[in-house]
Amino acid sequence: MNKQYVALASILIGVILASLVIGTINVFEGHFNIVYSIRLPRILFAVLGGAVLSICGAVFQILLNNRMADSFTLGMANGAVIGAAIAIYISASFYFIPLFGVVAGLISLFLVLFIAKQIDSMLRPETLVITGVLFSTLLSGVLYIIIMLDPTKTKSIVQFMFGSFSGSRYEYITIVFICFIISLIVLFKSSRDLDLLTLGELRAFSLGVEVSKLRLKLLIVMAIPSLVLLSFTGIIGFIGIIVPQMIQYIRPRKAKELFILSGFYGAILLGIVDTIARTILSPIQLPTGVLLSIFSVPLILFLMYKRFLQKTI
Repeated sequence: MNKQYVALASILIGVILASLVIGTINVFEGHFNIVYSIRLPRILFAVLGGAVLSICGAVFQILLNNRMADSFTLGMANGAVIGAAIAIYISASFYFIPLFGVVAGLISLFLVLFIAKQIDSMLRPETLVITGVLFSTLLSGVLYIIIMLDPTKTKSIVQFMFGSFSGSRYEYITIVFICFIISLIVLFKSSRDLDLLTLGELRAFSLGVEVSKLRLKLLIVMAIPSLVLLSFTGIIGFIGIIVPQMIQYIRPRKAKELFILSGFYGAILLGIVDTIARTILSPIQLPTGVLLSIFSVPLILFLMYKRFLQKTI
């Protein structure tokens, strides 16, 4: 297993280096400042974002027993973007942008859970997903209205509707990384309880797991780094769904191993997608979130189709 992690780490480093040199004639002369000031923070933020969103998705899928759960389908992503948009609209300090994003994202999450609970007291996965998607659509409309109120002032948040790592800064990376590390410490301490939870809520409870407290704690703890990230990048959807599902489709894993692999594969995938988005139509840069959606939706449909075949056989 350690060899697998080393191999994945090597691939990740290769993706970072390749992204830095693609389209650059001479890194060590005229283009060094471009590489250091623009490309390096962008690719580092992209791979960090891939790890954050993929692990967050894996945790949410275990906690909610729902393979379609992540920050995007539960309304958190759109909530975070709304919060960041409001912070920009009122000309709040740079450091208040992630704070607004986290608060708005958590409010969105709890509203989705509350509404779904009122509709379906059993809180079935399909009810939760449909409620989250509908609430996300509602928030997208609200975001559009905020932008239209003053297009000149809110021009910088238009990209939030599509998701992009352009304009990444080392300050963004530092803030998200600190939140991510703190969340991982709490998460890995709870990995055994999450393994028990995969056996079913009743069995986990009989083995000493306080399911409700565990779910609430980890939902909040793992939401924070992803919400801070999305406050800076805008909506980056689906990666938290497809990466854990791909890993589990190949071979079911225990929680701790699933989280580590999700982090590596998510970082590699989003690093590659962001590099393609930056270079495929150069000098035009495609939003990373748009290209990721184009890549992800067919893959999600494929995984759903394969699961359907397994159930019918």
